[in-house]
Amino acid sequence: MKLLSLWVWMSLLTASVAYADALKPSELLDGMKSSVVVVQFTYDGEMGKRDFAGMATIVREDGLAIYSLDLAPRSLPDTQMTDFKMIFPGETETEIEAEFLGRDERYGICYVKPKDSQTHTWKPVLFSDHPVRVGDTVHSIGILPKLAGYNLYYCSARVSAVLRGPVPQVLVDGTGLSVIGSPVFNESGQAIGLVNSQPDRTVLLNDPRNPFVTVENPTRLFTPASDFLPSLKHPPEPGTPIRIAFAGLGSLTGLSKDVAEFYGLKGKVAIQVGDVIPGFAADQAGLKRGDIIIGLNGQSLEKGDLPEETPAIFNRKLSQMDVGQTVELEVISDRGTPSKTLRMTLGERPAQANKAERFYAEDLGFTARDAVFEDRYLRKLPSDSTGVVVAFIRPQSAAQAAQLTPNDFIQSINQTPVKDVQQFQEVYKTFREEKPRDALVLEVLRGGNTQIIRIEPPRE
Repeated sequence: MKLLSLWVWMSLLTASVAYADALKPSELLDGMKSSVVVVQFTYDGEMGKRDFAGMATIVREDGLAIYSLDLAPRSLPDTQMTDFKMIFPGETETEIEAEFLGRDERYGICYVKPKDSQTHTWKPVLFSDHPVRVGDTVHSIGILPKLAGYNLYYCSARVSAVLRGPVPQVLVDGTGLSVIGSPVFNESGQAIGLVNSQPDRTVLLNDPRNPFVTVENPTRLFTPASDFLPSLKHPPEPGTPIRIAFAGLGSLTGLSKDVAEFYGLKGKVAIQVGDVIPGFAADQAGLKRGDIIIGLNGQSLEKGDLPEETPAIFNRKLSQMDVGQTVELEVISDRGTPSKTLRMTLGERPAQANKAERFYAEDLGFTARDAVFEDRYLRKLPSDSTGVVVAFIRPQSAAQAAQLTPNDFIQSINQTPVKDVQQFQEVYKTFREEKPRDALVLEVLRGGNTQIIRIEPPRE
């Protein structure tokens, strides 16, 4: 089976070389040996430790590298990602310690940097905002899976479409491109994009279940460099995460052609405000539920291929602006009335769940974490509501048997109101020490209803 897998990807690579004309694949491949690496880290979770490995591209002479957010998604708590390493392709015994600098969710990339940048000479890939046209030949350099020694390999294809949407994508034909995280080059050797964030493709290079899936199923989409270049100019620094701008718009809806015409907006791109979160930028600017936004900073809104894509494009543009930046919105409040301009000063997005403190009640098999703004907003709770959120349930545990579920909002433990995860942990540990055989009683909020969950401790 392994021989068959090897034959499949060798055939794909041989076929892809037929596309190359001006650029010499062997020279591109050799020149990338100090420009791409494998990033590996250990996920130290409740079910044990597991190593994740994926491809990264060097973007600075000190070894700063970027890789796909798919390898370290928002769902992974920062505190559970440990032991970062950078491994050189083709030299699986050579690795150096690295440091995770953070995610940039606005552009779908993560940053990692060697702890000692003097141990190796790095050759950064210098991405450029070069136009991509249908019919262009593009090339990518990827890294083979761990079972194939993390060696470099080459792919080539032709651009078949440039797609609009919340995240711009370029579609290619033929045998496709290499793995997620691979830099993409044009015929002149300019780095013009990155194979990034493919929902139906794995990012892992060390998946034991199907080690050659990344090569047997090459990707056919890449993100043009013009989309993520702003992030490369301002990467995160150690201890300084990226601040993401936030307007406080709970929901937005793209107007269909018929609805737009009803409001006298024929031929215009528009979105309607569904919810304005009190106290945040949009509320302070005077934006109201039902208002229709038709312009941003003096420009028409960017259109997606579908009306529902327009709000995502708008929100992404706002998130890519600076915290504290003032923007102008062109807004229509009522049908038949002229538009007005509202000035909105963007705030900072509230802390996310992956930054929250966590506690694992190992004997009962569940993890609780601090509640964040999003938890309260989705449940329509007051901003000062206290409690903790269930983040994990171990299969076949006492917590699962008691029907505790992820995202339950715990409001009290043994009739003691819960303030935060630190207090929850203290009450829990004291109770287990004093009454190790008694059931734990939790009051939880689930789907708008309060439920009582009684968890019996496991029998010895």
